[in-house]
Amino acid sequence: MSLRTWWRYSESGSTKNERLVSTRALRKFSAVWNKNRGRALWISKIELTNFKSYRHAEFGFPEPEGEQNIVLIGGINGYGKTSVLEALYLCLYGKDAIVHLARAGLKTDGFKGYPSFLEGAFNGEARRASEDVMSVRVVVQKTKTKGIDILRRWYFRTSTGAWLEDEAVVREVTRGVPGLPKTDGKAGFLLSDMLDDRFVPAHVAPFFFFDGEEVKKLADQNRVEQVKQGLEGLLGVMLLRNLAERLKGFEATKRSGIANVDDQNIDRMLETLTADEAKLEALKADAEQSRQRLEELRAERSSFFERITAAGGGGGDIATVKDLVEEREQLRGAQREVQKALERILADKLPFHLMPKSLLQDFRTQLQREVALTEWHAECRALQPKRAKFENAFLGASTPEISPNLTDAQVAAIKGRIETAWASLFHPPPSNCADEITHSYLHESLRERALSFLDSIDVGQQEVLELLGEQRDLTARIEELNRKISRVEGIDRDGTLADLKKNLNRVSKEIDDMEAHIRDDDREVIGLEVTVNNTRSRYQQEAKRRDETSPVRQLLSRSERVRAVVDEVIPALFPLKIKALSDAMTRVYKQLAHKTQVSRIVIDDDGTTHVLSKTNKEISFDRSAGENQIFATALIAGLAEVSKVKAPLVVDTPLGRLDSKHRQNILDFWIGNTSRQVILLSQDEEIDVDLYKRIKKHVSATFLLTHEDVGDGMGRTTVIPNKYFGGAA
Repeated sequence: MSLRTWWRYSESGSTKNERLVSTRALRKFSAVWNKNRGRALWISKIELTNFKSYRHAEFGFPEPEGEQNIVLIGGINGYGKTSVLEALYLCLYGKDAIVHLARAGLKTDGFKGYPSFLEGAFNGEARRASEDVMSVRVVVQKTKTKGIDILRRWYFRTSTGAWLEDEAVVREVTRGVPGLPKTDGKAGFLLSDMLDDRFVPAHVAPFFFFDGEEVKKLADQNRVEQVKQGLEGLLGVMLLRNLAERLKGFEATKRSGIANVDDQNIDRMLETLTADEAKLEALKADAEQSRQRLEELRAERSSFFERITAAGGGGGDIATVKDLVEEREQLRGAQREVQKALERILADKLPFHLMPKSLLQDFRTQLQREVALTEWHAECRALQPKRAKFENAFLGASTPEISPNLTDAQVAAIKGRIETAWASLFHPPPSNCADEITHSYLHESLRERALSFLDSIDVGQQEVLELLGEQRDLTARIEELNRKISRVEGIDRDGTLADLKKNLNRVSKEIDDMEAHIRDDDREVIGLEVTVNNTRSRYQQEAKRRDETSPVRQLLSRSERVRAVVDEVIPALFPLKIKALSDAMTRVYKQLAHKTQVSRIVIDDDGTTHVLSKTNKEISFDRSAGENQIFATALIAGLAEVSKVKAPLVVDTPLGRLDSKHRQNILDFWIGNTSRQVILLSQDEEIDVDLYKRIKKHVSATFLLTHEDVGDGMGRTTVIPNKYFGGAA
């Protein structure tokens, strides 16, 4: 499958199976043709209708047989010779023809692209007669009974002559009978692929169809550039570069349609989230161990109370102390719960309590205006599809009748006013809408949640005040219990309880320390949980956005990899054909040039050429116009040979300003390969009557182009078969 076909299928998003089916179809389509691949092809017919100065004309060319492989089409400058070559390109390659016409030496500078060229090519008589179709037909033969028949039509607007559209229809000819038509671009058929497989690929066409007079432009260039350009055409580098450019455009289009996702930021958030989650689990495990140890210490303290009682350490007093301590512990537990509630509230809402009220109100107002703007955008999008329906209904209404009919300018003005009026319905947006979305990091639903959260801050303030009051009451009651415990503890009168009391105090101190440690852990857990939850929410949102765009991002990645391969492949292609091109150019140059001391032509990887003598010394010639043209002709002929394409040559102004010796050498070169059809579009000063007589036995057909004035500055070209300059036939 060609690069062009691959791109079309990849761009359309076809499945693997669809691409496989297409490839098989193309192979089957080409099987019969490729069966006799070694045979030379020839053009059997060129038919022009309403093309430039041709109202209607047909050229019928016989198969090259025996020694007869030359077709002569003679015409004075301006009589339509070049038009035949242009028609051939346009019929075969359509829109791509303009680029290749320029590479082949034909002048396209006066036209601004394909539409302009076509509008200039539409026959003036046909336009005057209000006809609207221009066509070119080319028939290429593989054998006398097998070939392909290509008909391309262009349709025009009769009032202005502006090109509207074109279509190419291809029929396979078997046993002289045309088959079913295949339209280019429909039902999986592509004319470009057929030409790649069966005739002349577009990128090598300038080596076979070219303006010999304009070869001197190639000859006037630096020879390094000549060779580089020729190799690029031979290797299809232009197709590769076009592919790379189309891939760039494809990537730009796809990127514009997906959300901007920072992969590195998402990865960093995941790393932070993972680390914080691990830290949180460690803190919770430590807090659990601390609580288990606290229970052990409390059990140990209860044991000391019991031992002191059993030792007779104050009976009722001890019992009283135990009760007071237990009550104090209950109050401390309540105090810790109040502290946790405060910490939880402050962890969530403290930053907002510390903010100036004016700033908080500005934040609330901006969010409200952004919500209003989002809702307005949604309303606009909902109404937009009805604009085109309204415009069509308005312009298409038949009543009331407008007389006289509106001009194109008036219709355009009405459309402009409709557009302006419709735009005024939506712009400017309502006054309660924000000028822009400043909090783009918030999804629409998150903005509404943020507003609800701001409304809850006032409620949180009252809750904090109540908790602080409760905390003060608990602290006062604990202090009062501490004073009571100190009063009723008593003194160890006999000293036997001193150690037990000492251990009781130690354990009580450990309990206090452990409770403080647990409070610190709980406080850190609360803060870290808030951080983890926020990070997890942001990560999930960004990861979801990345996942939603993942198929497109994967496609972009593949496209970028293909472009990278193209960039690597192009410089590596040149060495593959340099040796073969050097050999081919050497053979052709020896046949064409006057000088016989040339042994071979060597081409470096960068395109630099060296003409070597029989002693392998580089020869430096005075670069006359003739020698430069011979070098360029050898390059074109060498490229055509290396391409392995067995196609006819079609040359406009084939001999140019060459001297008689060079002319004879070039003609001998073309005549030498009798299996290749050579169509020469010549003026009377190139292949004159005398030169025609020298090559007559090799001429299979002749045509003479005549011209007549048909008024209004227009001319008509007529084709006379079996005629040539001077009455030669």
